[in-house]
Amino acid sequence: MTEIDRDTIKCVLMGTEDAVIQHRFVERYSDQLEQFLDHMAIAFTEWRNLDAQISKDVPGAHVSAFIYGAFHPHVVAMKLLISGLLVPAGNSQRYVLESLAAALLFSKPALGFLQRHIDNQYSPSKAVRDVRKYADDLNLSLNRTSLDMLERQSKLYSKASHPTMFSFASFITHDGEKSVHVLGGCFDPGKEFVYNKEIASRVSLASIFPNIVQGVRRNYCGAA
Repeated sequence: MTEIDRDTIKCVLMGTEDAVIQHRFVERYSDQLEQFLDHMAIAFTEWRNLDAQISKDVPGAHVSAFIYGAFHPHVVAMKLLISGLLVPAGNSQRYVLESLAAALLFSKPALGFLQRHIDNQYSPSKAVRDVRKYADDLNLSLNRTSLDMLERQSKLYSKASHPTMFSFASFITHDGEKSVHVLGGCFDPGKEFVYNKEIASRVSLASIFPNIVQGVRRNYCGAA
């Protein structure tokens, strides 16, 4: 077991180990991270244009806020991931999925979800389930496979929000035949299969963000 002393805790608290960990992730995943940057730059441009169009009243401002509430933590979640912080990265990703689903539901005011949210009578924690249920009413270009993926990922990341074997595994790495407890982040070669899947998933999700904004615009502005 590694020695976790005051200096180790201070290093984690001040983030002085982050650059070394991130450098290892960037070396390994530079191409995917470049794609992520490209997708997110386009996504934020699309959001900014929509925000200027619909945020002139309270309902529209709520719709816009939920889109931004997905895009912002998606960047933060990737930062946490390439800092070797799997559990916080999973927590943030669940927030992303729920915000996206809520924005889609709210884009069709006739369904009633937007007003219920404004009246504090709807929990966005149910949005992933509901967006799949009302997909036909939302006229989404996302196919059922994509909606199923949202639901599966939401359930997966919920495991990162509770004490489970999934979350406990992120606190331990291996040094030869020894188990080593980690404080803060790390780059663990033994978890590369997880990193590969998680980074690919985040890049893929970022790639459809512009389409989601366009779907929200089509629904909301068509109903206005």
